Amino acid sequence: MAQILYINGQSMTLYRTDAKGAVVQGRFGCDDASYRALTEHLTRAGSPPVSVLVDLIEEEFREETLPHTLGRDRQNLLTRQAAKLFRATPFRYFRVVGRQREGRRDDRILFSALTNRDNIEPLLAVLSEAAIPVKGVYSLPIITRRLLKALAVKTDSALIVTEQPDGGLRETFVRKGRVYFSRLAPIGDGSATDYCRILAAEAQKTRRYLNSLRLFPPNQPLEVYTLCDGARVEALQDAPIDTDDIHIYPITLSHAAQLLGFSDHADTRFSDALFSYLLPKRVTQNHYAPTAFLRHWHTYLAKTGLAAAAWLVAVGAITLSGMNMVDGQLLERETRQLDQLSLKASDDYQRATQNLPITPDEAVAMREALQMADKLSAYPADIKQLFSLLGTGFGNQPSFAMDKLSWFVTPDPDAQAAADGSQSKGPAQVTEAPFLVSNIRAHVRGFNGSYRQAHEQIARMVRWLSTQPRVRSAKVISEPLNTRADSDLRGGIATKGDRETAKFELRIVLELENAPV
Repeated sequence: MAQILYINGQSMTLYRTDAKGAVVQGRFGCDDASYRALTEHLTRAGSPPVSVLVDLIEEEFREETLPHTLGRDRQNLLTRQAAKLFRATPFRYFRVVGRQREGRRDDRILFSALTNRDNIEPLLAVLSEAAIPVKGVYSLPIITRRLLKALAVKTDSALIVTEQPDGGLRETFVRKGRVYFSRLAPIGDGSATDYCRILAAEAQKTRRYLNSLRLFPPNQPLEVYTLCDGARVEALQDAPIDTDDIHIYPITLSHAAQLLGFSDHADTRFSDALFSYLLPKRVTQNHYAPTAFLRHWHTYLAKTGLAAAAWLVAVGAITLSGMNMVDGQLLERETRQLDQLSLKASDDYQRATQNLPITPDEAVAMREALQMADKLSAYPADIKQLFSLLGTGFGNQPSFAMDKLSWFVTPDPDAQAAADGSQSKGPAQVTEAPFLVSNIRAHVRGFNGSYRQAHEQIARMVRWLSTQPRVRSAKVISEPLNTRADSDLRGGIATKGDRETAKFELRIVLELENAPV
């Protein structure tokens, strides 16, 4: 059982949900007196945890492209970007929706926010003051994807339309099971015929907007799934509103609710009860609530966990006391067996190590391995960037063959060698100016004796490397030289015996991808 508080900016509805449906517990306005009435109602009920479901017109969505990162670096990067996009509100949310297929394969991130904090912040402040546990603030458009199972959408992209109380037509665009965009359009309390006309106009308007955002191709019809009551479904089936650009599929809201497990949903056009029912059906991450408004929920979880732990300890103590004598005998027998096995393993280890040769080289190798491990711990470089860069560069010049690759991480891009591990200050240097310096020794495969041609090929590769993202510098350390005394002085080299080899060396300074931004 869960308590869901649905808010649309003009009114609030408190639902109690279970496995079969959602029941209204109370309806309130959106003013200070209504907030106090809501807290009094929840306090009389024992201050149960509340999940706030928002369906507001001031919810904004933006898709951005950012460098691919992992772990804490990704979290910090996306948090900073969300703060830049929505500076005036703390109610922000982001999630990764995919990666680009070409280039650096950057992440595609969908950012969203409640841009008008006055619609939600005063309510959360009142609930926090009354010590009502708030599980989170959740976006109704984001959970709209849970309708896809009942709608049986067959295409990758679809526009799902629902009607909310107080005159709101929610249009949510879903692609490959993910929500990319949503808008709330005003709609009056008109007839079924008016609904058909408004729906067709709003679908065309949303389609043009999706085309401008490049979220939907202009030459493909938009599939629109609208959930409403029986009268509007009949009107939509009779009205010729389908066009080459828009295909509309009307579905009775009560039927969709029944498919999703809400057995006694009324034949109504308003879907707030269905969304309130769907929210607690799965574990859902908090979308918008800042940490300060979740402290009573965390306290509630701690108390619940302590009570459960105390109950388990009590049950465990009763169970263990009844089995004490039997366990004591078994434990004594297992202890003797473990002692025998431990002595045998120790003897086997001593005999095995006595037969192993001990040489000074092993100590040197161990020391070098430890030094290498210390350097890797102090400079956690992600060399996948370097390997990807070199793989593409040498792929563009198939006549080049790599002979040796060495690299080191340094805070100084002009450093010629790695700093001594004993003088390193640890990871703090890397976070200040992380550079990956690499030296590449290579040669021209199948060299035909033309040093001028080899120099031009190397120069082209260096120019290409210099234009790549995060490459600080790329230069030639040594070029192929003609050192044979029996060579001609023309453009090519005519040699005696074996063919000449053209060796060269490059130096690349790469800014690490996990550097601070």
